[in-house]
Amino acid sequence: AVAIGGAVAGGIGALVLANRKTPVVPAGRVALIGDSYAVGLGPELAKLFPDFRYEGHVGNLTSQWANHSAACGTCGDWLTAFKPDVVLLSLGVNDGATPNRANYQTLVSGIHGLGARVIWIEPPAGVNTPAVRAVIASLGVPTVPATTTPLAGDGLHPISYAPWAREVATAVTHA
Repeated sequence: AVAIGGAVAGGIGALVLANRKTPVVPAGRVALIGDSYAVGLGPELAKLFPDFRYEGHVGNLTSQWANHSAACGTCGDWLTAFKPDVVLLSLGVNDGATPNRANYQTLVSGIHGLGARVIWIEPPAGVNTPAVRAVIASLGVPTVPATTTPLAGDGLHPISYAPWAREVATAVTHA
């Protein structure tokens, strides 16, 4: 009876582990930079990555990050000291209908210059940004596909960032 009970408990434990919500994450340092999506995703991703830092600024454009404009301040200057293996970018939705591809390329080149891989997080599926999506797709970097997490009443931000963060963590582990 004890052996059967142990086998059942072991089987249940295996099922729980197989169905857990927290993905297994790669070793290494992961950073996230971006706009309001980074502000929302950052705290949730910090629960999933053991060596993680982030910076987000509501309403920022790719140009502000690429050119260190006053609206962004020190925009990611900490990345050099942090030495990330992977940098997640969550930028673009604020660029509107005419994103400047050069800003995106500047960001990718700068991150590659740090020796880090770039993974771009696409805006949520419900956000209409075809020009931004086209620029992101043209960069030749891995992307986290657009989340289908339900959006809040503003039509831009998810109701909850936790499901989206799990999607991001899973994509990073498979990139």
